[in-house]
Amino acid sequence: MNRASNAVVTLLAILLSMLTACSQRDKAVDVKQDDPEMVAAIAKARELLPQFWQIFESQEGGESDFALKVRITDSRGTEHFWVTDIERRDGITKGIINNDPNIVKSVKLGDQIVIPEEDITDWLYMQDGKMVGNETLRPLLKRVPAEEAEALRQLLADP
Repeated sequence: MNRASNAVVTLLAILLSMLTACSQRDKAVDVKQDDPEMVAAIAKARELLPQFWQIFESQEGGESDFALKVRITDSRGTEHFWVTDIERRDGITKGIINNDPNIVKSVKLGDQIVIPEEDITDWLYMQDGKMVGNETLRPLLKRVPAEEAEALRQLLADP
């Protein structure tokens, strides 16, 4: 990934972590695990995951900055992290944790992890300046200040 892409991913991660309760440096939006809108968003993201993998493998349309949201559970609880620098070989998916933990202590920012497919709860990539995917962001938009929500809506590709 080049410097410009790294900058976009970093900015995106900061913005996303601010809304997904994944970073100690940013404000968190608390969402219960059984929140119906979030459960539906995760289900939609999982349903569309094969589309993500197809585009990830081909990258023919100028797509970049691929990321997965991964559920990690340890003795302290469950937390969802954005993972970047994704590698997929021989049936094994790996990536780099791109958020500071708030709850779990089994990972930290910058750790490379193996990603079980069943723990993927969302995905995104950039195309033509728009964010494709990130279904779990959409329910959060009504929980943040209107100005922030509008800026994020402008970044999201149409569903």
